[in-house]
Parts: sequence; C-alpha cells; structure tokens
Amino acid sequence: MSEPGVGVGAGTGVDVHVYRVPATPECPEEWRDAVAVSGDRRAFALCDGASSAFRAGPWARLLAREYVTEGPDHSPESLVHWVDRCREKWSEREAERRKGNAAAAVMGADGQETHRRPADFWLEDAEARGVAKATFLGVRLRPAPEGWSFEAVAVGDSCLLHLRGDALLRAFPLGDAALFGSHPDLLSAAEPLAADRIHHYRGRLDGQDTVLLVSDALAETLLTHGHTGAGPGAAAWWQVVRQVDEPAFERLVTELREARAIERDDTTMIRIRPRPEH
Repeated sequence: MSEPGVGVGAGTGVDVHVYRVPATPECPEEWRDAVAVSGDRRAFALCDGASSAFRAGPWARLLAREYVTEGPDHSPESLVHWVDRCREKWSEREAERRKGNAAAAVMGADGQETHRRPADFWLEDAEARGVAKATFLGVRLRPAPEGWSFEAVAVGDSCLLHLRGDALLRAFPLGDAALFGSHPDLLSAAEPLAADRIHHYRGRLDGQDTVLLVSDALAETLLTHGHTGAGPGAAAWWQVVRQVDEPAFERLVTELREARAIERDDTTMIRIRPRPEH
C-alpha cells in the first residue's frame, strides 16, 4: 500500500500517478485528504476529510488504507460491514489516543504529577463532542479480455472522471458541476452506513482512456470547464490533466486559486492509464 506524493509507477499494465497540493502549503500537517494505492496497483482510494469535523484527516487515512488492504467486495452488504469494521478500529484507536493524552495531562513538564488542565483543554472538550467524517471513493481495476475493467463505489463528492482521449465519457458520482454543494454526503466514524447511500459505477478502459480520481474542488472546476457542452475549449482542460506532471499540477492549482476559479481546499488527483502495448 502506498500513499505517495507523486508517481507510484507502472509495471502491472497501468501507469499510476498521485498529485497533491495542500490548502495551506505552509501547513501540510493540516492535510485532510487521503490517498491509498495497493502494491499491485489494482485498488485505489481517495477520501476527503470534512473541514468542519475533528480529526477528519486521520479518519480519511484509515478509510483509504483499509479499503486497499482489506479488499471488501462492492456489494452493499460487504461495504456496510466494512465500514462497521473501520468504525470499530477507529473507536479503539481513539480510545487509546485519549487515554495517552489524559496520562500526559496529569504529568507536568517537570515530570511531577499535576492536576491542572492543559492550556488547550478547550480543544479537547470540543473534540470530545466532534465526530470524524470524510467522503469516500474506491476503485478496483481488473484485467479484461480486451483492456481493463473497473468498478467504483462512492459516498460523497470525491469524483471519478473517465476520459477517452480528450473527452469526458462519465463523471461519477456527480455528473454536473451544479450538483456540488457545501454539505456533501459523508462517512461518519460514529454512524453506520446505510446501503442506499452507496453509489456504484462500472466501466472499461481501452488504450486511449484515462481514469482520474479527484477531490471535490478540482472535480467541480473540471466539470465546469470540460463538460460536453462547454465548447471547443473543453478538450484543453482534459489535455492538461492527462499530461500534467507534479510541478505543472502545482502550478495549475495555484493559478486556479489566484484566479478564484477553484476553492482553496486540499486538492488531490490520482491518474490511472493503461500502458501502451508494444
């Protein structure tokens, strides 16, 4: 399993690259997006921790890691049970973390026992009332008689964009920029997942196809300018994301932010492409 900053390689018939630009470049520790890629490059996850939720980044990372390592199938029953297992692991880890914090608060900096509340007690109190939440997008890739097939599942507004050449074939689970909002559906660490909230998509890849897993702010921008009815300029947007490298991706996001064409949020993209056959 990998959570890299840039390309994670080829070697299994597909090229996979991960690109990320934090909302606040000088504070990368505040990163709330999470990416995971399985070692065989057959499973991919992108999760976006809710900015309004406490410890959303760690929850998003747990979901992404568990998806590519546990390998739940995409049946509703399997996914519901998988989320329950993730919630159990989260509860156990949070209990241990809070226990450690409590022990540290009792022991002063000089090693002497103290019963004073830490200076950031207000944060701990607020955290105790908060619930970690994140969007979830998972994709599994399989060899097919001709090319590749893939299955995707999603809760929330992290999107899969299926391209053929420089044209958009399908956007999933949101197919229009107008569908994005400030209150996406989220996987909660405190609530079970209802099966009817899970979205499913299946597709096939040929040699001209690209699959992008994209966090919400960039997905909305790409769908605004690259949708089928956007005119001849639409293809240029898809050309950029199909060919972009790490420095170019950072420049793209920075320029969009400066032009106020994209929300200042953690911005993440996984690009998956079949390797040309020789």
